[in-house]
Amino acid sequence: MLPGVEVSRVTVASPSALARYEHCPRLYRFLNVDGLWQYSRSSPQQAFGTSMHAALRDFFRTQPHRRSLDGLLAAFRTAWGREGGAAKAERARGIEALKAWYERADVHVTPVATEVALSGTWGDITLKGRLDRIDRTPSGLRVVDYKTGMRPASQSRADADQALTVYAALAGTRLGEPVVELVLDYVVAGVEVRTTRPPEVLAERLGEVLATAEALRNDTVFEPRTGSWCARCDLLGRCPDGQAAVAAEVELPTSAARAEA
Repeated sequence: MLPGVEVSRVTVASPSALARYEHCPRLYRFLNVDGLWQYSRSSPQQAFGTSMHAALRDFFRTQPHRRSLDGLLAAFRTAWGREGGAAKAERARGIEALKAWYERADVHVTPVATEVALSGTWGDITLKGRLDRIDRTPSGLRVVDYKTGMRPASQSRADADQALTVYAALAGTRLGEPVVELVLDYVVAGVEVRTTRPPEVLAERLGEVLATAEALRNDTVFEPRTGSWCARCDLLGRCPDGQAAVAAEVELPTSAARAEA
């Protein structure tokens, strides 16, 4: 900082970072502050999801009259190879899921944007997100978020989804049009969950998001939030609190078994 010049602190947060902080502030610190991403393992599920997203992105970036099922599957196979996918069963599962998706989806829609990175600033908080697809409808914008999990969100969870709130705020602000529909497209499960964020609801939910970002901004301790999930954490070796929680989880069943004996 130059002498006599005060530079404001601007906090930049994405939906994934905010969700990580709410899940465990210590894990957020490890990854987003300390930058220990090299210790976070890439899973086969991540490779699968990335390949599915890439295939759908490339499909909708093709002119409508040139789109085909063969082209969609070819895009998936290319992405699968690029991601280092080796499991033949997972590759086959992706192909079958995309075939079913092609039959039920509107494959002729022309998106406003696909896999687009947007950001917007509210006060000293900057939110950013990568939106899978934005369509234009007669009444406004529609944001589509692809999901590759097998358990679709309930309607209540979709209505409260923090990421969709951020996406609605970003798309509406950056494109200057109202977002009238938000869609969670569960590509593998074959289900779509639709929700909305009317202006008054969006303002309220966005306020909650910004409050989380403000808490993250002011946190200097990053207390861990321990639980059964600690056993699956890639950074468990760097967290004594998490190790103690895992040891306690192991000890409790052992103690119970001894008491019964």
